[in-house]
Amino acid sequence: MTDRLLWAGVSAVLVSAGLTFGLVRLGAHWRLRARRDGRGLGGPAVVLGVLVGITPALPEVGTWLALGGASIILVGLLDDLLDLSPWQKLLGQAVGASLAAVGLAQAAPVLFGVNVPLGTGRIVVTFLWVLALTNAVNLIDGLDGLAVGVLLAPLACLLAVSVRHGMPVEGMAVVATLAALVGFGPANVGPARLLLGDTGAEFLGYLLAVFSLAVLRRGETGWAVFPAVLLAVVPLGDTLFAVARRVVAKKPVFGRDEGHIHHRLAARLGTRGAVAALTGMSLVASGLAFLLWSAGA
Repeated sequence: MTDRLLWAGVSAVLVSAGLTFGLVRLGAHWRLRARRDGRGLGGPAVVLGVLVGITPALPEVGTWLALGGASIILVGLLDDLLDLSPWQKLLGQAVGASLAAVGLAQAAPVLFGVNVPLGTGRIVVTFLWVLALTNAVNLIDGLDGLAVGVLLAPLACLLAVSVRHGMPVEGMAVVATLAALVGFGPANVGPARLLLGDTGAEFLGYLLAVFSLAVLRRGETGWAVFPAVLLAVVPLGDTLFAVARRVVAKKPVFGRDEGHIHHRLAARLGTRGAVAALTGMSLVASGLAFLLWSAGA
């Protein structure tokens, strides 16, 4: 298992860092259509880093999960290039989430060691979880370096669980994702020279959703609800706050604004202060998630 993890980490960080360096040196001419701020699109560097890192394990990933990931990548690319409408983007994400739900059809929620008897409804829960996290990570990518910082601790927690319980395929995938973020991160820290864009952020959200179901196992078919929620509490909390705020204000749910939690924190603490605060929250929540997982919650 150690050799596979080493391959995943080294190859992913080299590919991600190499492509990131190349994009920065070239001036990152592939610009984000939806955000004409002169910064380049670096999401593909993260995506390719992850894919190269998990190449030896791809036959074991599962066709449905792989197709779901490919769908999310395609939707992100189209949105970055063509600026899809919110409904077009949501439809594409729903396709990816549906494929993932089929691939994880046996995943059943477990609360404090007790299986929640949802029957076929667990497929719906899986679908909603993947769709929600795909969007949540994308929405929290509103400050330089924020999405990368917030995801590091949950991924580290998932890596610890996968290594502790001997999950080589899941471990490789998590290591590759961590390494790809490490390779890309320096170019994304404020002032960022490259942005994740929808391509990178949506793919990372999809991966976090799938990892939290596949790694936080309880028995053969269950997954631990509370640890999974804690790992995603920062992006999910921001998303729920944004939706509730817009509903109360009778504004379009899919509208863009700067009323997110991270924007409000940035107004008080500055961009770096807000990123540090939310990254710290993610670290604490991930530590608690690991403790709950270890305790059987």
